[in-house]
Amino acid sequence: MVPYRATVDVPHELVERDGQDLVTAVARLFDKDRAHKLFKMPTANLGRNGAPQHPEKRRAGGHGPTLDDEVSYLLPVDPDTAEETPGAFHSPPEWWAEYAPAVHRWEVLMGSPAPIPVEFGPRGGRRLASVFAEWLMGLPRGWITHIPGLNRARQLKAAGNGVVSQQSSTAYLHLLNYREDNDRG
Repeated sequence: MVPYRATVDVPHELVERDGQDLVTAVARLFDKDRAHKLFKMPTANLGRNGAPQHPEKRRAGGHGPTLDDEVSYLLPVDPDTAEETPGAFHSPPEWWAEYAPAVHRWEVLMGSPAPIPVEFGPRGGRRLASVFAEWLMGLPRGWITHIPGLNRARQLKAAGNGVVSQQSSTAYLHLLNYREDNDRG
């Protein structure tokens, strides 16, 4: 089954040559008055960073927080009680705290609700769910997480080594259009 894809018509004046990228232009369509907090992107070493830490503790140690840190410590979702709703277009907004507008925007662009972002690890602590990293990368459910033999660390490494295909195809089209414009001019 192919998931439904929402289409968003971006007004030409938002992406004209004023230096805005597609993400900024789309963000302006959803909320013109304020910027939203965005998640970190998965990185290839995410599954090997050890247990998540509170982002402030990570910063105090001279490092930036990881996606695992943010999801595990800053989101109010409880993996014991959270349930995905089959057929829903959006995940529950109470899962996301200050990230809710960004998650809602990505759900619209992806055409699928965000999965539960956290799970319990083998020792009972909260940690990033690899299916959420997969969704953040713009991949269909199971693209990485349903490959036999890939444990969580390898799933996160695959997500972190990946490219957000929506961004790469937009960049490629932009380069083609740029070349065409310069060839004519």
